[in-house]
Amino acid sequence: AAKLDATLAAEKDARVKAEELHKGRLKAAKKLAEKALAQLAGLGLGAARLSVCVEWEDESLGPTGADRGEFLLAANPGEPMRPLRSVASGGELSRVMLALKTALAEADRVGTLVFDEVDAGVGGAVGAAVGERLAALGARRQVLVVTHLPQVACRAARHFEVAKAVKGGRTQTMVEALTGQNRVEALARMLGGKAVTEASRRHAKELLETP
Repeated sequence: AAKLDATLAAEKDARVKAEELHKGRLKAAKKLAEKALAQLAGLGLGAARLSVCVEWEDESLGPTGADRGEFLLAANPGEPMRPLRSVASGGELSRVMLALKTALAEADRVGTLVFDEVDAGVGGAVGAAVGERLAALGARRQVLVVTHLPQVACRAARHFEVAKAVKGGRTQTMVEALTGQNRVEALARMLGGKAVTEASRRHAKELLETP
């Protein structure tokens, strides 16, 4: 009986603490969604709606509480809110992640971030905004970005060119660190295709000098 009483008391105490944690998470979830939405407005998803859903689940009661969290997204007007994992395209998912990481920049302890397709479907001013936010994150931690967009690539502190070639009947992937004029040439190719011109070189230099 004493053992049962101790178990019940421990469970009651855990539930009280979990309820306090739940209330705190609800407040934090609202703030996170607001901050992330403010970032999405400048990333080509100004009409999107994002929420952080925190639901209490009795069966989940444990050392970390009794909550289940999920991100919900409606990327376009008129669409219902659905789980982020099931509705976002690769580019949308990357931009939402960028917005969340930017909003969490002060508190996030992750040392390395990897973004792929973060510039999918965007260009111009939105691409430049993506590049600015990635550069801001890069000032705090290591950020690796796979990109084909010059406005994003120009913001990097270091550049690597990834290429594939068939040798001996097998496809090989090669990675080359770019320095000096090679950085300019690579960026010029991104701007103007295989035919690099003096105009594209000048534009590439201007982008690399972007403050």
